[in-house]
Amino acid sequence: MTASVFAWLGYWMVLPFAGLEIGLLAGALAMLRSREQDYESLVIDGDVVVLEWRSARDSGRREMNRHWVRVECGCISPGRNCRLSVRSHGRATEVGQYLSDEARLQLAATLRSRLQA
Repeated sequence: MTASVFAWLGYWMVLPFAGLEIGLLAGALAMLRSREQDYESLVIDGDVVVLEWRSARDSGRREMNRHWVRVECGCISPGRNCRLSVRSHGRATEVGQYLSDEARLQLAATLRSRLQA
């Protein structure tokens, strides 16, 4: 609306930039929409740990024996750029990719305590 008013006043060069802005906004919204179905789910049920995930790249499901699962959390620097994974039978699967570093560290501590119980 504002761009059309400026164009009417003679500042017609505003229109290409307004079109570019709307195009970028539409692209950002389309990218968000393509990721709205992404999720991770980790359930501990008795002696079974079930991990399910779906992302734009892949999806999968993994069932592991609770007694063989190990939680690995490594940070590049203390409390920053952390990667959390669960490992069983030589295979590691990264979890918590949608969480902040603090939340990943808290999840690692929670998983370790629940798996030992």
